Amino acid sequence: MEITETKDYMLIKDAKNFNIKDTLYSGQMFRFHPKNAGFIVQSGSEVAEIEQLDAKNIKISSKNLKYFKNFFDFDTNYDIILKNLEKFDYLKDALNFSRGIRMLKQQPLETLICFIISANNQIPRIQKSVEFICKRFGSPLENGLFAFPTLEELSKASIQDFLDAGTGFRAKYLKGTIDKLLDGFDLDKVKLLPTEEAKEELMKLPGVGPKVADCVLLFGLNHQDVFPVDTWIAKVYNDLFEAETNRIKMRKKLVETFGNYSGIAQQYLFYFKRENDRRKK
Repeated sequence: MEITETKDYMLIKDAKNFNIKDTLYSGQMFRFHPKNAGFIVQSGSEVAEIEQLDAKNIKISSKNLKYFKNFFDFDTNYDIILKNLEKFDYLKDALNFSRGIRMLKQQPLETLICFIISANNQIPRIQKSVEFICKRFGSPLENGLFAFPTLEELSKASIQDFLDAGTGFRAKYLKGTIDKLLDGFDLDKVKLLPTEEAKEELMKLPGVGPKVADCVLLFGLNHQDVFPVDTWIAKVYNDLFEAETNRIKMRKKLVETFGNYSGIAQQYLFYFKRENDRRKK
């Protein structure tokens, strides 16, 4: 993969290890929408327009290219990652299917709020709720877009505001978590802790159980040695390993198996299983 940068855009040539559609739809983030032959992608107050020029070439336009170069993890060599995962024979089909997925480096606060909303929820509803919150409390940007609210801006939100956003039972968890952050719970400090300690700290926040904590660690705090287990991964586990219903045991064995490649292995397996099962219906 070759990256050529100008002032306003970068060209990704021969993007064999980057598929924008698969990356965005792999469950890592919720603030994007299709536009023409590509997507508008938002993170915090930053905006990028992604164009799929042809089968191998992608154009990313933004006022902050440095941000999105990091956001899409372009400094990481995915050939090395894939080579390490190819030793697992049972990953072959998932790697072939999902190899264009990259691990997004998202903002901690936004990731936390979005994944509390995601609990037992569907992607269209999550996106609608997040967009409502951005429009009500975030700063306006160009072209009718809004930034994700800062903690100070979110402090103005009430439980009723979150109910109006369609978050349902999660509204009280969102308010409770924001209050804890305002009281000094520091996501940046949590990020620096060993993974298990960081997970224990995150689970002290309202609405943050094991799966949400793993997602926040992986997608917002850059801890790669976690393996979020949802319904799809539970199916994968029973397909690949053994009959098991205890998701704590599943997580433990999956992290022991994949180590520091757990996060990306999870993405490949999750996307492969979900998309193929949907196509069979």
